[in-house]
Amino acid sequence: MTLNAKSLQKKRAKKAAKRKEAQKSVSGLAGLFGFAQEWAAASHAPVADVWAPTELFDRGMGSVWLSRALPDGDYAVASFLLDTYCLGVKDALYQIVDARKYAELMDWVRHSPDAPLRREHPAYVRKLVERAEAYARDLGFEPHKDYKVAKLLFGDIEAGSCPASFTFGQDGKPLYCVGPRDSPTFQRRVIRQLEKRCGAGGYHCLMSMREQEFDE
Repeated sequence: MTLNAKSLQKKRAKKAAKRKEAQKSVSGLAGLFGFAQEWAAASHAPVADVWAPTELFDRGMGSVWLSRALPDGDYAVASFLLDTYCLGVKDALYQIVDARKYAELMDWVRHSPDAPLRREHPAYVRKLVERAEAYARDLGFEPHKDYKVAKLLFGDIEAGSCPASFTFGQDGKPLYCVGPRDSPTFQRRVIRQLEKRCGAGGYHCLMSMREQEFDE
């Protein structure tokens, strides 16, 4: 059985599309592998900046930043959104940026009106993040999915060299402050876990006025 010209062209186009998709997948994997290698190497680069919120334990929420200067002039940056009252590492990000983008990012970090920051020692930030993660894990909450990669930037920083101590929760109990992006499903999951772990009356929950009006 022979193929007519139209069928043959269609078959060739299909093969070409498959070949292109395969090449794209290989290229993507190579890119991920290359980034993984670069990120692993970054954990030994000189520390550039370390920032922590000045009112973290008063507000219960804030982001800490750690960056390292890479040999090629780029910067590896990791940030951890901490919920010191309940959820620990609520969000995390990691990226490698060039010098221009890094300068813009640090300018934004330093002048953020939402949470004033101060420079801190690297050991302080590592200990703070890890203690927050441990507190939340004890309550039954896992850190953000990107935490596993982002935390690798701590590298050779020794948390044990930091003498500071931290107290999580509020008034001796976990306090879940409902965030603006917390879906109803997420909220119910958190409350159920707190009920299970702490029992009725063993935790606090604070809803925003918007959430309260919605419930009414």
